[in-house]
Amino acid sequence: MKKHIFIFLLIIYTITLNAQSTGRWKNIPGFDPALPTTLTSQETFIGVIGLAALSYSLEEFVFKNHKNVNFYQGRVGMNNEYAWGLKNVWHQNFGIEHHVASWFSLSAEFLLQEWHDKTPIIDNESKFGMGSGIMTYYRWYLFGKKRLSPYLEYGTGIFFGFEKFPYNGTNFTFSHSSQLGIEYTLKSNSKVRFGYGNFHQSNNGWLDSNPGYDGNGFSISFAWRMK
Repeated sequence: MKKHIFIFLLIIYTITLNAQSTGRWKNIPGFDPALPTTLTSQETFIGVIGLAALSYSLEEFVFKNHKNVNFYQGRVGMNNEYAWGLKNVWHQNFGIEHHVASWFSLSAEFLLQEWHDKTPIIDNESKFGMGSGIMTYYRWYLFGKKRLSPYLEYGTGIFFGFEKFPYNGTNFTFSHSSQLGIEYTLKSNSKVRFGYGNFHQSNNGWLDSNPGYDGNGFSISFAWRMK
């Protein structure tokens, strides 16, 4: 266990050094916010929700080869603004995860989020903020029955900031996450994950001001089985 924690910390340290040297966090090729592989629009949202519904239905009604297992899950992460590198965002999640099958799982999580905006034109009181929301996540595994497996994860939810985010945006936004990651299952059947990808927030044009936010960053999760 200590070895795996050390590897995760080393990855985070390497990424952080890269961000400090370049001023911006790099995106995974293919996970550029402008591409349809990331969850940044209403169209991709509908596609992801449809794929998740299809995956659930296939396992429940066609394959029927599953063991429904539930987990508690905690998640922490950080991302940096894609365009200018001026906004750093941190998040902490806690929720319940349902493993529908070895190759697919979904979860619902409560979200806390904080940010630091270094945009020069805003005053110091507006540079920091926080808010909360609810997120749902949908995860597909490449080798779900193996102890070590890559995965693709999409998350979507709603968010309300106690301050406007971005500073010229709105308090209410939708939150989206698109990540590639790796999961390791411990002997206790608990799971440790590291994911990296794109984070997006906007109000989808529902309100007058909608500049939106796109960032690249990581999250680390730990899930333990419910008794």
